[in-house]
Amino acid sequence: MTFKSKPMVCNILDKLDNHMDEVLLVLRNDKQKQEYQKILNDFYTDNTSFDLKFFKDEIESQGPLSGIYTGLSHIESDYAMVIPCDSPFISIYFMEKVFKVYENSDGNYDALIPFWGAKDNRRFEPLHGIYHKKSKKTIYFQLLKGKKDVKSLIEKLNTFFVEVSKLDPSLKSFKNFNRPEDLSKI
Repeated sequence: MTFKSKPMVCNILDKLDNHMDEVLLVLRNDKQKQEYQKILNDFYTDNTSFDLKFFKDEIESQGPLSGIYTGLSHIESDYAMVIPCDSPFISIYFMEKVFKVYENSDGNYDALIPFWGAKDNRRFEPLHGIYHKKSKKTIYFQLLKGKKDVKSLIEKLNTFFVEVSKLDPSLKSFKNFNRPEDLSKI
């Protein structure tokens, strides 16, 4: 989808510049990977501080969980922030805060996941979280069991939960667009 006269993913990539060492774009299959490479070659010509790498899901047709698994399989660092391609309002403040909170946590966590609501009625934002590379094995076994949803994963990991407002008081970083008609509500 187009947002602010360019593909939505470009709005996100622009914010990552000078804030990330490595950026991996994980896509569903070869066709989608080729489409995104073409789109980004056409629209994203500026030099960036990071080397953008494209991958397709190593385990196809398994949704976002497979994307996280693929990304963790190819990162050089010990952990990665996961950002969905349909959230163009992700802020630099959010990115810096989520890393700072994770790095300063007092435990040896497999993941940091933002949440909304009270303890007994939480809604999670697993596609705005941080995952340690060591969680890859757990993800793989979840996929083998046919569990594709990211929420099933965070129940298996040693997860540090953080209220969304502590990571982005404006809450805009969590706004996403799933359909073109969602853009008309801005």
